[in-house]
Order: sequence, then structure tokens, then C-alpha cells
Amino acid sequence: MLFPVSLIVSALAASPALALPQVVDLSSAYTFSAYPSSTASPFTPQNLSVFAQPSSPNNFTVDGPFLEVVHEIYNLTTFPTGVAVSEDNRIFINFPRSASNNSITLSVADGFDTTVAYPNASIQTCQPGQNVSTCFVNVQSVVIDSAQRIWALDTGAGPGQTDALEYGAKIMSFNLTTSEMIDNYVLPYSITANGTSINDVRFNLSISTGGVAFLTDEQGSLITIDLDAHTYARRLFNTSVVAADELFVGSYDGTPFYEWKGTERSHVEIGSDGIALANGNLYFAPLASRRLYQISQEMLANASLLDTEVLDAVDFIGQVGSYLEGFTADDQGRVYMGTAEQNSITYFNTSISSLTSSTVLNGLNSTGTNGTTDGVIPASDIEVVPFVRSADIQWPDSMCIQNGYLWFATNQLPLQGTYQRKGVTKATLPYKIYRTSVGGAGPAI
Repeated sequence: MLFPVSLIVSALAASPALALPQVVDLSSAYTFSAYPSSTASPFTPQNLSVFAQPSSPNNFTVDGPFLEVVHEIYNLTTFPTGVAVSEDNRIFINFPRSASNNSITLSVADGFDTTVAYPNASIQTCQPGQNVSTCFVNVQSVVIDSAQRIWALDTGAGPGQTDALEYGAKIMSFNLTTSEMIDNYVLPYSITANGTSINDVRFNLSISTGGVAFLTDEQGSLITIDLDAHTYARRLFNTSVVAADELFVGSYDGTPFYEWKGTERSHVEIGSDGIALANGNLYFAPLASRRLYQISQEMLANASLLDTEVLDAVDFIGQVGSYLEGFTADDQGRVYMGTAEQNSITYFNTSISSLTSSTVLNGLNSTGTNGTTDGVIPASDIEVVPFVRSADIQWPDSMCIQNGYLWFATNQLPLQGTYQRKGVTKATLPYKIYRTSVGGAGPAI
């Protein structure tokens, strides 16, 4: 339930401490099936030479590595956007409140088709008069960092709301062992005043004293948070590189993809969405486009740079043939992207050392530098290639790498009411969480 701003404490005043949750033992909740050995190493060779175009784009099963369903969701209005997996294979799933007021917005799976509130039930909904910085308004993404902390990204905007409540947009970290809250970073009004819709977050803990969080904002910006200093910066705001294409029309299962308000048709206007960190760069894309970009993490996190200098540091990788949703990266320098227009996940290499004699591009291979000195493939030489394709991949949203697998959520987003005439949802149950082998790779950072 959401409450008027008049009921919200407008200052970051002290509030009652959050009750420590009971830790749920999920050690025996999952028994994963044996992974088929014939498809367990998709990066042998690394250029996926075994990938074959299906005979019919409307009648195909799986091209690429085997897809394993690890969780199913049977509530039509409770669709997942984010998934994070711990080293002991606990599966954390978030359910946004963009369209409906779910009782749980962040959860952990305690069975194949059941979840429980995480870190506890009391934090899931803000109570009347409660400071919204201390509770969940709308969790859009869940991420585990390299220090094994779990983070909830809260947009701060509830059902039917476009902009965040004051003090509602935030990222909160929790201890994976005790579920106790560690820290809370609330976006200041100086950032949210002009409208924000934060979507996803990645962390580089080797930058600055305590690391930096990088956030995408669907209303058109990238946001950085210095985790030690608790300082915030909004970058690239209202620039073309983070903005949707004007009058963009994508395709989903062969049907044009629009936004609807009753019988009034409009266009999807979602800006910067997917994000991944690899080899010192941040890779990102506006969702309502087919454009892909990169920028140095150090440049983006440098608070002394002017906005114009940051914009000049952005490299355009190119058009990629699909709008792009969730991103992730592995420790081999590969970046994975949800490419729903092809019911697929694609990837690209960022490390020159990953190239082979069969993957020479523009004269670049593992023995050459092509003018580079840091071993990173330049933006102009990046090649996006297929990883896995299946009719079951119905809008691959946020994803992560853990224990040698790529894990991702599917939620049939274009079939939700917002994107259907008269708001009639056409999604079918269940929503699914998958995993697929990445040949033993681990998370990038």
C-alpha cells in the first residue's frame, strides 16, 4: 500500500530499527538436474561455431547451450525482473510494483515454485508515517557484489507512479549470512527532483576507498555512488546516449511493441536500462533503441570531470539488431545481453586474449593490439554474436553469473497490461527463472 507524501516523514530522521529476520535454511531447497555434457561447454570454441540458425524462426526449441528451468512463478501480477544467486545457490528474486501492489517485492526461493520475503516481511511495505528510506517501495533489481553483500535497488515509485517519492529511491545492502541490513544509500533530492526511474546497478569495489555503485536511470542518465563517501552524481542526463529513440517501435514474438493507455497507443520511451562492467569499461544501452555504448568506469566515477568531458568519453559500439534488456558479464571478459526481439541472449568479447584465429575482426586477434595497449577490444571492433536462442526466452530481463552458470528471469513484459490494448494482460503462467552453462566462468567483479 502506498501513502500520500503528506504522510511521509520528509527528513531522514531516526526511525525504529528494523527487526532482525529469522534466517531461512535453504541448503536443501534445491536439487539441480545433471547438466547435459554435450552442451556444458558453450565456449569451446569461444566463437560458438556450433550455433545453427533454426529452420523456422517461429518453430524452434533451443539453439546453443541447454536451458534449465530452476524456478517457476504462478501469480500473474507478480512477475520477476531481477534475479541474484549466492555461492550456495540461493536464488533471490524481486517483483516490481510498477503495475500492482505485491505483498512481497524482494524474496528468496524456498522451493521450485515458492518464495518467502527477504530479508523479512516487515520491510516489504512502508507503513503510514514511516520514512520511506527505511522500507521497500518498489524493488526493481537485486544484485550480489564481490564482497558477498546482497543489494536491493528500490525505484521509490509505486504502482501508477512515474517519479520516485522523496527519499524513496535507494540501494540497500544486506548481510547474506544474517540478513541484517548493512548500509542504505538514498538518492538525494538534487538527483530525483527532475525525475528518476533507477533500473539496475553494478559495483566495482576496487575504485575509490570503498568502491563505486553504477546505476542506470530509465529517465535518461547514469548515476554513480561513492560507497565510502556517500556522495552521488548524475551523469549524461538528457543526452542522446541514454535516451530512447524517438517514436521507437520494437518487435516481440513477431508483433510490433507499443505502450498503451486504454485504447490510446503511444511509444515505449525507456532510456538507459541494461548495465555491465568488464575490463574497466561500463557497457550500457537505452532499452527503446538498438544502440550499445561503453564508457570508462574511472571516467564516469571521476567527480571532477565536467558533464561535457564525460559525454566525450562515451564510445558508440553500434546498432545491435535488437532492443536490449538485462546485462551481465563474466570473469573471462564476456558481456551478455538480453535480446528479446530474437528470443535470445547474445554476448560479445571485451578481452583481446579471448580471440582466436577464427575470430579475427578488422585485423584484430589475440596476438595483436590494433593500437591498444590494455588488452581491451576497442568499441569499433566489438562483435555481438548469438549465445542461446529459444522460443521459451520470453523477455530475458536481469541476469547474473554464478557457479559457472548464467541465470536469468523471463517475464513476458510486452504482454503485461501496460503494453496491451485496454490494459488487458496476455501473459501466461508460469514466469520462469533459467540457468545455462557459461563453461565454468565466474562473475566479472
